[in-house]
Amino acid sequence: MKTFTIILLALITSCAASKVHSTSKSNSFILKNINIVDVENQQILTSKTVTVQNGKISNIAPTHEATTTSNLTVVNGNNGYITPGLIDMHVHMYEKAAYLFTLSHGVTHVRVMNGVPKQLIWRNNIKSGKQIGSTSTVSSPILSGYKNTYLHHTIETADQAKQAVQQYKLQGYDLIKAYGNLNEEALLGVLQEAKKINMPVAKHGPHGSGNIAWSQLNELQSFEHVEDIYQGLLNHTFSTEKLPQIIKQLKATNVPITPTLNIYHQLTKLSQHKNKHLKQTPKHYTSSIIALEASQNQVKRWVNASEKMAAHNQKVLSFLQYITKQLHKAGVPLLVGSDSGVLLSPHGLATHNEIQLLQAAGISAYSVLAAATINPAKALELSNQIGKIATHYNADFIYSTTNPITDLSVLKNPEAVIKSGHWYTQKQLAQMREQAIESRSIWEELFVLFEGL
Repeated sequence: MKTFTIILLALITSCAASKVHSTSKSNSFILKNINIVDVENQQILTSKTVTVQNGKISNIAPTHEATTTSNLTVVNGNNGYITPGLIDMHVHMYEKAAYLFTLSHGVTHVRVMNGVPKQLIWRNNIKSGKQIGSTSTVSSPILSGYKNTYLHHTIETADQAKQAVQQYKLQGYDLIKAYGNLNEEALLGVLQEAKKINMPVAKHGPHGSGNIAWSQLNELQSFEHVEDIYQGLLNHTFSTEKLPQIIKQLKATNVPITPTLNIYHQLTKLSQHKNKHLKQTPKHYTSSIIALEASQNQVKRWVNASEKMAAHNQKVLSFLQYITKQLHKAGVPLLVGSDSGVLLSPHGLATHNEIQLLQAAGISAYSVLAAATINPAKALELSNQIGKIATHYNADFIYSTTNPITDLSVLKNPEAVIKSGHWYTQKQLAQMREQAIESRSIWEELFVLFEGL
């Protein structure tokens, strides 16, 4: 085993392409004549001047009152718009390239939902400025009831749960990911130990286990997957009669929900349009090894699905959007999460597909943006750092020449993305994607996944 690791490291060193270098050295500037998308108050703040110093917003003032006597570079916003950087709360990333793809599409922060050790290094490198990409919050490996399952940590007892939570806290993970199939004893053990040592928990599936009361789930960071409301709580039925009581119970927990509509949309399109949809899916946005595994399993399954199954998938997708809208109407906080990296769903682009699906469900542009900015920031306890364009916040935002509230799709390929005060033009963002592809190393991917065993 040790010899194999050494060989892999040697191959990484010799075969990895050149590193991606920063395209923007300065993280301080003055941006004048700009309109700010104020997501929290659902308004556009017109004709502002924003001062950024050392990667943070130091001042916002009306342009006609602002002074620009400092030695900072002055950028004319030409009456364009800046929107808070997007936060994707459910991604699967096993290579450095993924962090470049997301950033290049305006996703300035991600929550990685199946942790491996290398992600902790990438998280720290990006935060310190040694590496370019979206900053990240990294979950533990999945704690689940599955046995001998790759990238899952099996726990069945309270003692195993306690040890696992302590272990991943010590190793530096930001939260625990608890799977939906944990038995009652194991899940309670996770929740109790996590609360004791102040470790957040996100739960796969908006439900408990066994006889666990809803009130015992009210301190979770989030529930994942609206699909599990349909499959679990509604037992694969389209029961609109039972849904209100379920939503009432979910709302009482005060836990936000990450719908992850994108991934069900992806499998629906695969089942409907087969290889035609597959050909339209960007091939370079997903890890080569993950893509290979998916093509032999889940992708193959849905490409070979019958017409009856494809029709059923479409019906379920529409119902998931209905559930999501009802959750929103009831006041349950929503979080944008794309589940990118699964089913070949492309990093960055999948975030925008999730945004489109939420809007198509009947949720307003401002509310969708809240699910991609202020709601995630609050859930991550980073609401004094990211999610808004305000003084003392990180300078993470998206620049567009047109108003994104009238068309959220402009945020997918904006004129510029600003991350920690570094300004990346549209041309540089395209180069970032190209460099991500060129720097990819299958040997590094192998080592990252091997290390997670």
